[in-house]
Amino acid sequence: MIQPFIEQKFSLGALEGISEKTVTEHLGLYAGYVKNYNAINAEMQKHMSEENPHTLAELQRRLSFEFGGMRLHEYYFAHLEGGAKEPSEDGEFLKRVNAQFTSPEGLKKLMKNIALMRGPGWAILYYDPKSGQFLTGFSGEQHVGHFVTLPIILAIDVWEHAYILDQGAQGKGKYVDAFFQNLNWQTCEENLNKVI
Repeated sequence: MIQPFIEQKFSLGALEGISEKTVTEHLGLYAGYVKNYNAINAEMQKHMSEENPHTLAELQRRLSFEFGGMRLHEYYFAHLEGGAKEPSEDGEFLKRVNAQFTSPEGLKKLMKNIALMRGPGWAILYYDPKSGQFLTGFSGEQHVGHFVTLPIILAIDVWEHAYILDQGAQGKGKYVDAFFQNLNWQTCEENLNKVI
């Protein structure tokens, strides 16, 4: 039997351009992903011996959606913990970002363009250990559209719930700017160091 996942707790101080109310609502959404994943997983265990594959197939689809929402939010909130911090000057992350994107500003510009694509989803920076390079992607739904096996280095939530309370329905760009203003780049460095 798969053990239930435990909701992580995040210590987020005051954020520029992202209100406490949005953070509270957003953390509640994350908690819902954890709760739903655990409930669906428990339900799947009851149906493992059934002859009808449709029940399991639908539960599996829902399970992967909840898992994706849970994990991506864990990356996202970790990026906002500890206050805004620049990447380490002598770190491997900055070295590789400079080699591939010229500078963190070059990476930020690319990620912002991906985040501003029409529609909700996630702008994601991956690292491919096999080729030794970063790849960027957009997942319109958190359980599809990912680069298989690639570790996530940076995840930006661009579903409306992340910005609509503070910036309105047309405020995605301002929200993405606020995200980068609050970003603890050292979390990206930690994510990279785990896979190189």
